[in-house]
Amino acid sequence: MACLAATPAGPGFDATPPPPAPDYALASNWAVRDIQKQRRVDVFYIQPTTFRSKQLWNQDVTDAETNRWTDVSVGARQISLFADCCRAFSPRYRQASSRAFVEEAGDGAKAYDLAYQDVRRAFRHYIAIDNGGRPFIIAGHSQGALQGLRLLREEIAGTPLAGRLVVAYLPGLGIPTGLLPPGIPACTTPRQTGCIASWNSFDADADTKAYVAHSLTRDPVPLPGATLVCTNPLTFDTGRPAGDFADARGTLPAPAVAGPLPPLRPHMVAARCDGGVLRVTVKPGLPVPDRVPGGILHMEDIAFFWDNIRADAVRRAAAWRDTGRNR
Repeated sequence: MACLAATPAGPGFDATPPPPAPDYALASNWAVRDIQKQRRVDVFYIQPTTFRSKQLWNQDVTDAETNRWTDVSVGARQISLFADCCRAFSPRYRQASSRAFVEEAGDGAKAYDLAYQDVRRAFRHYIAIDNGGRPFIIAGHSQGALQGLRLLREEIAGTPLAGRLVVAYLPGLGIPTGLLPPGIPACTTPRQTGCIASWNSFDADADTKAYVAHSLTRDPVPLPGATLVCTNPLTFDTGRPAGDFADARGTLPAPAVAGPLPPLRPHMVAARCDGGVLRVTVKPGLPVPDRVPGGILHMEDIAFFWDNIRADAVRRAAAWRDTGRNR
């Protein structure tokens, strides 16, 4: 991110014509649309930032190279973990670029808002055309989590759709507890439904004070003692804030490459929630090529806990079906 910040910027957002809006009636504007798959639950998955431009604000959804990288790094390594529980629906959208992240306090906010307009239209299309009254999961990482949280607040909370929400997985975003959507709490137990699971991965000894302070500013009216949502993806249980290596069912090793996924590696990570962040200990035998300076393990928020998340989605889908409603 420091390298991006030092890069000369292009024109401002208002001086840059936006790419054409995608038409979600076209199959080409969906990265995944499992309309033929036989599952009783769906997942609506919002992609993280895979558009690396340092000058442009938003991706054109016809950008073949970005779409290829998205399919390799997200479709294969993230969305695939829901195959055992769900039909998957993941729209291509005019995602905000890496530049928008660097300039988030300025024109970047406009880029994120443009991206959200696509996410909302895609979700409305999915609900109207493909959902058919089925229970669903909302999921996304990083920018996808940011867009997913807004979708929960503006399109789902307080509506009949909230009764069909199995769970929302929103890792890679610091979510202040005060910004949780009305009626959609943080998850506290593994069979709870209609709740949000979120975490942000750091090395066990990383200094996270600046990250937590910055994340808390997302809440315009933070309460005294406010903190960030932290769900431990090894346990999914606030009664067990620490998970040992024995709890790690299977990590998906890096890097992301085209072709079949590599074998999962069990018992390679331990993790504990601490002050609103997830502190992770990695066994020496697991390479982490995407480690970010400062002890940030953002790129591995899902890969580290791949099989635990897969099993949790199966479990919560079954819990929702057992009751026919959220509880």
